[in-house]
Parts: sequence; structure tokens; C-alpha cells
Amino acid sequence: MKKLIKDMQGVVPAERIYDHPALVATYAVDASYFAPKAKLIVDVMNLDEVSGVLKVCSQNNMGVTFRGAGTAVSGQACGEGVLVRLMGPYWKKITVLDEGKMFWSGSGVVGIDVNIALAPYQRKMGADPASITSATMGGIIADNSAGMCCMVEENSYHAIKGMRLILADGTYLDTTDKNSVASFRNSHKGMLDELSELRLKVIADNGVVERIKRKYSIKNTIGYTLNSFVDYEDPVDILMHLMVGSEGTLGFIHEVLMETIPTPPMRSVALMFFPSLNVVTDIVLTMKGTCNIDAAEVLDYNCLIALQNNLKEIPDIMRNLQEGACAMLIETKAWSFEELEQNVDGIFEVLNRFPALCEHSFTSVETECEKLWNIRRAIYPAIANYREADEYVLTEDINIPVSRLAEGCEAFQELFTRHGFTVGIMGHAFHGNLHFSIPLKIADSKEVARLQGFMVDLVNLITERFDGSLKAEHGTGRAMAPFVRKEWGDLLYEVICGVKKVFDPESILNPGVLINEDSSGHTDGLKSPLTVSPDVDLCVECGFCEHVCPSKNIGFTPRQRISLFRAVTKLRLEGKSEAADEWGKIFRKYGEQLCATDGLCSMKCPLGVDVASLIRSIRGKKASANATKIADYVTDHLGGVLKAASITLSGMSLAQRIIGDTMMSRLAGSARNLSGERLPLWNKAMPKGGSKVPAVKSGTGNQRVVYFPSCAVRTMGTGKDDKSEPLMDVTVLLLERAGYEVVFPKGMDSLCCGKSFETKGFMAQADELAQKLGTALLEASGNGECVVLCDTSPCLARMKKTLDKRLVLMDPIEFAMKYVADRLNFKKLPKTVALHPTCSTRTMGLDGMFSELASKCAETVVVPKGVNCCGFSGDKGFHKPELNESALENLKGQIEHCDEGYSVSRTCEIGLTLHGGKNYRNILYLVEEATR
Repeated sequence: MKKLIKDMQGVVPAERIYDHPALVATYAVDASYFAPKAKLIVDVMNLDEVSGVLKVCSQNNMGVTFRGAGTAVSGQACGEGVLVRLMGPYWKKITVLDEGKMFWSGSGVVGIDVNIALAPYQRKMGADPASITSATMGGIIADNSAGMCCMVEENSYHAIKGMRLILADGTYLDTTDKNSVASFRNSHKGMLDELSELRLKVIADNGVVERIKRKYSIKNTIGYTLNSFVDYEDPVDILMHLMVGSEGTLGFIHEVLMETIPTPPMRSVALMFFPSLNVVTDIVLTMKGTCNIDAAEVLDYNCLIALQNNLKEIPDIMRNLQEGACAMLIETKAWSFEELEQNVDGIFEVLNRFPALCEHSFTSVETECEKLWNIRRAIYPAIANYREADEYVLTEDINIPVSRLAEGCEAFQELFTRHGFTVGIMGHAFHGNLHFSIPLKIADSKEVARLQGFMVDLVNLITERFDGSLKAEHGTGRAMAPFVRKEWGDLLYEVICGVKKVFDPESILNPGVLINEDSSGHTDGLKSPLTVSPDVDLCVECGFCEHVCPSKNIGFTPRQRISLFRAVTKLRLEGKSEAADEWGKIFRKYGEQLCATDGLCSMKCPLGVDVASLIRSIRGKKASANATKIADYVTDHLGGVLKAASITLSGMSLAQRIIGDTMMSRLAGSARNLSGERLPLWNKAMPKGGSKVPAVKSGTGNQRVVYFPSCAVRTMGTGKDDKSEPLMDVTVLLLERAGYEVVFPKGMDSLCCGKSFETKGFMAQADELAQKLGTALLEASGNGECVVLCDTSPCLARMKKTLDKRLVLMDPIEFAMKYVADRLNFKKLPKTVALHPTCSTRTMGLDGMFSELASKCAETVVVPKGVNCCGFSGDKGFHKPELNESALENLKGQIEHCDEGYSVSRTCEIGLTLHGGKNYRNILYLVEEATR
């Protein structure tokens, strides 16, 4: 290891090489049920570093795995040897070509971003995996991804038209560049000749050729894409297509050129209920080839029962299902309303021939369509909720010929019953692609033995009875590697092994994946789930949360926090206290201290796992006696503390004007260093102190509104270059203009919602403050008779969660749209404005309304892409400024043409101003200006 690390430091800076076991295990965790096997993590930022890493691994006879988003479930991304992560903007380039008919994408681009770039052309990528909002293009191509609506002819293999790649020997090849191809043909003639020989071996037997064509007429991701030898003659074309679905075992995919498919703007969706699974499979067979359908999803009885127990909003029929009932979700798309009607009529023509449990109906209302799809998307979390905390959910997906769908479903149910599993079957019916999830105690050897017996019987059933595919979409990985020979037979398995030898003669690329002669390889090295906290016990480490996490580039992501917390807990249970303490320090540094506790990850989690609550709980338990005393003091003397803070800010603002930003930054930095980083870090966007509470006109408005300015607004005024009036003054002006009589709650100087205390884990103090605020607001509002406006969205979100339900509480966005928009005339200002929906704005579902409100006020509204939580997290931006900086790394370039920015949180606005280079203010400033 010492030699390996030393050699690696010759190509990659030491700060991007991680060898501590805790960091390696945490960074290598993926969505599969396999424990990470990596020994070293290396972050690369360009092609030279990739080539260098390959050379070092070859010299040290060390395996190397290129990591995407780690959302694959079959174990192809947990690594063995060196695990390489792609970091920085170099890997995230998208170029749209030919009016959206083609695109180039870097391997680090998230799949959904490709479709966003293609949306203006009414086109999209063919592959639509469930993980598309998290998975990167490198992983999508390496796994030959498809998805719920993706037909076989639209998958990654068929869409690929060009590739830039690096082979195991470090050679770079661009298949779209004539010079690169010509040079490669000369330098790698032997390699290309071997591929041609393998092709001749395949096509020599017509029976083999026909079998390959048949098996790839359905979804199939087992082994290498053997259809490359049948579909192409040029060995360069064969090479490129073999890379698709190779799971990182043949080379590194740098960039891809792909074809797209049109995406009609209109759709209709229906969720239909039938008396049995047999009826549904008969309908599918009748519809296939006769109806224009883009998706047909089957949900069997066990799935419906799981949904019944876990979803609040379901159709009434699902509350009283007859035994064996089955559902099918159908979507059809069209370019016009007339075409859509024709599609629906054609579907009804078939459906009317079969018995149903209720009347069928389609909807074209977008919100209703999404509600129905959300029922389908909720199946996995619903089934996962059935499991115990120390169980793991194994997800398998198989494919059989559609013509034998009914027979297959019956055979699978018999297999599940024989092995004692209660399993729900769901799947993409038109493809013959079925998914099922099995809760299992994978840390229990008896349960693992049961799994082994089940898998052997499943493999035999699929390969011998149906000649289907053992992995339709999820890839071979480690989970199915021991069964590749069983799927393809000896001849084609030899071809698969031959491909590996041609591309990677030293077998350094992702060893153990796709090819594995160990018959028990699919059950070796499994994770050891255990209970640690009700907030996170349901986490299956899928990684869907990661792309919205503000600390993902400098610390841990939500699933990594959970993974390491579980590991530390396990070490303590095993009596390894010294290791637990050491790993615990790493958890505190990268996990606890850098967590923004914004809750966005919970929104992205299929199971609603609440990492923020776990972190707040940990912070509260670890708080020192001195810190608790300070929290108690601040709670009891809040008015005085806030006043002192405001005076301090005003003094610092005055000093900033006198000595300038540079000198002020040096002095503040020195003071922070001397304090052991206990003092907050000053920055040039820091505001001056707060203003006085403005006078209000009494008895003039025709309706009262209670206005509660947050303690942040009362304490923090405008920045040095912002000449705006104080927010409280502007808000009162706007409210009175709209005909309201403004009322402030009594004793406002000492009122606070407790948000900042909650974030730090001081729940008792936070709740005490919330109770005091609630009492004051009930009195001011006449027990909820009039609306309460709070100017800060994060505070309002906590108020909604903790205060008396009689109170009608609104933030600036909702209040302006519901109580101001119809009272005043808006004039669109000739401005381009940037918006930042805060985490609470998003969790309250107000981000769409935010854009709508801003569009009433300004000609052009920009919501930067990929900027989720700003990472300021209350006052954490003052103490952990690197979190704020990392979260907003993509902001400045997207808003350069904007005049100014708007949000609904004073502290967020400080960080946004600092890193965006534009002045950010509360949205009420824009509303007031547009309604003058």
C-alpha cells in the first residue's frame, strides 16, 4: 500500500488520495447489498490523471474501478483495489447537436441534465432508468441502461453513435475522429484482429447467431453485449459497442455521442384494476403491436397491499381489494389532442373485451398524471417499509418473452412460495421485464443460505424454461457474475472471457465484476445492516439523495453519513472501542459538522429517510455542559443577545467602510485563528446591524395581518453596497399599500422560532422559544383570525411544524401570491433576476409559486440549475464557510447576466451575494418595486 500510494501521488495530488479505512469504506458505499472492497479512493479531474492511475495500477498489479453515482444495485460499483471518482467540471460537458437529434455528453453528467438540455427541442435520451436524476452518463452507458418507458431499440447500446475512451493500457481512442481511428488501427492491429477472430467464432454457427438475436430482442444486461459481433463487422464498431454494458471492466468511458428520440408534448395516463394477474397478462398480449402505448406497468396483489398500507393518497378501490387483484398503469403520448384521443380509443377497444374491477378512465391533467405515476414509483419504498430495520432489500429484475408472461408470473409465484418469500411482482409488461424485491437478513448465514437456494432455482427457471435474461436492466455486477456461463452456455462464455482478455489482459479493470468463477460470489462479502436510529434505519443506500447535498464535494453525502454511522455503531457493538473512536472522529469532521440539516435529501429519498433529524439528535447529545449553559442563557436573554449582535455588526460594517475589505478580512481572519475558529469568519457580504421596528398606521386597513420579522432580519440589515431601505420598512410599506393594517406581536425583541437552536441540536431550548412565539402570535392574531406573515422561509417552515394549528402562517411567497397579487397592480420591471428557492421553500412545495411570483414582477427570471441548498445553514456559513462555497460553486457563471437576485432568507442571501457576485435580497423588495 505504501508503494501504491507513493506511486499514485506522482500522478494525483495527495489531498485527492484517501487511504484511511473509514474514508475508503464510506466513499465506496453503493446501492448494492455488497460491502465495499476498495482499498484506496482516488479523485481525478482530467484525462491525464485517468491514464496515470491506470499505469500505476498496472505497475502495482492492483484492480481499478471507475465510479459513477453508485446507484447500481448489482455490485458493479463498490470497487476492489483502487476506486476512482470523477471530480470537477471537466467531466460534465453537454453539447446538443442537429436540433437535438444528437448530443455529446461527458461521463460525469447526471442523466436528467441531458434531458433538460434536450427539452427545448422536444427530444430526450432513450434510456430512462429510475435513477436518472442521480445516475451519471458514464454509469448509464456502462450498464446499458433502459428504463420503464425505454424500448429495447432505444437503449444505450442502440443509441450510441460515437465514444471517446481510454483502454487499460492508457490508449485514448475517439471513434468519431478519423485520425484517432487510423492511428489506433495501426497501433492496436493485434487487438482488432483478435476481436475479428472472436466475431468469426460467433457467426460461424447460425444457431448461435439466431439465439443472440432472440435474447437481445428482450432486455438483457448479462455479460458483454454479444450482439456487437452480430450487428457489426468493423472491429472498431465492435469495440465501441462492447464498451456499452461492460460495467467498467473493459476501459474508461470519457464522452459519448448519442442519438435521441422525440418526446411528444401530450400524454394520457390511467391506473386500471383487474380481477387477476392472468387477465392483465392477456390484455398485454392483445395490446402489444395493436395499441400506441408508451408504458404499461403491472402491479400485482402483493404490491397493491404494500401500497395500501404505506400511501395516504390512493384510489378508493385500493382500500378494499379482492384477493388476487392486479393493476396496470398505462401511458400513451401524442403530438396532438386528436392523436391522443385516437390512442385512448384504441386502448379502450381492447380493454372492453376483458373483465375489470372498476370503470377505466384516462387523465391528461399533468398533476393527475404525476399522481398516478407516483403510485408506481412508490412500490419499492412501500415494500421496503415492510422490512425490519436489520433487513436489506434485494432487488432483482428478469426478462422473459412477452408471449410467456402469464406462464412466467405463475412460475415465479410458485418459486417464491417454495422458498418462503412473500414478494410483490411489478414490471414493464410490454417488455416482459419483471422486478421483485425481497427483504432479507443478509447478515444471517441461514438467511443467506436460503437466498443461495432461491437464486439457483431462479437461474435454472429463467435459463432452462424460458431462455430469458437473468438481468434485464440492472447489469451483471457481482450479483449475477457466477451465472453468466449458465445464461450463455460454454461457447459464448468463452467468447465473453476472450473479450475480457483482449481488452484487459492483466485483469485490472473492475475485477470480480461480470466474470467470476466462484459459484458463491453472489453471496460473498455482503453488507451487515443493523439498527442505529429510527430516522435512518430504512436507508438502503441507493444514493438518490446525493446530488442535492451541499456537502457532497467536501464532506459526506447523506447515505455516506448513514453508512459510516452504522459502521461506528457496529464497531462499538463488537467491542472495538479504539477503532470506533477513530472512525467517530472522521464522522464528526466530514459527516456531522458539515451537514446543513436542510432536509432536501429526505425529499429525494424514496423512503423519506431523515438524515437531518439524525444529525440534530447527535449534535444535541454531544453538546457540552458549557454549550448547553450558553444555549440556556441565550434563550432566557434573547432580546439582549440579538441587540448586542446587531451593534457588533454595525461596528464591523463601519470598520469595513474605513479600512476596506482586504484589511478587514485579514484582521477578522487573525481574530478567528486566535480564537481557535470559535469566532465566525467575516466576509465582504456581511451586513450591518438591524434597523428599528417601523411605525405602523393603525385603523387604516380593511384587514389586519400580523407581521413577524425573523430574528435574523431584526439583527441583520443590508450589506455595504446595498442602499435599500430595511426589509421591515419595505414590508410594512407593501402591506399598507395592499390595504392591510399591520400588527406586530408584543415583546417581539425576544421572540424567535428556535430554528437556529434546532439546527444545533438544542431541541429543548428551540421548543421553549417556539412555545413563547406561539403564545404571542395567537394573541396578536386573535387566536388565528388573521394571517401571520414571517419574512424568512426557514423560520416559517419550523413555525408551521411546531406552532398552534389555529395559526394561519405564511412566508413572503405564499402571502404575496394569495393576499397581495389580487389587491395591487403589478408592472413587469425591465430586469433579469435570479431566484434562489431555499431548502424550506422547496420542502413546503413553494418553489413553483416563487417563480410565478417573480415572473409577475420582472421580464426575465432565472433559477440556476444544480444549485439546491446554498449551504449557509443558518449561521453555519460563518463557521464552516467552505460548505457555503462548495454548495454554490456553480452559481456565479449562471447569473452573470442577471441584474440582481432574490430569496427568502437573510443568511442565505449573504452567502448568495458573496459567491454569486450579485446582490441578493428578500423577494418582498421586488414585489414592492413592481407594485409602486
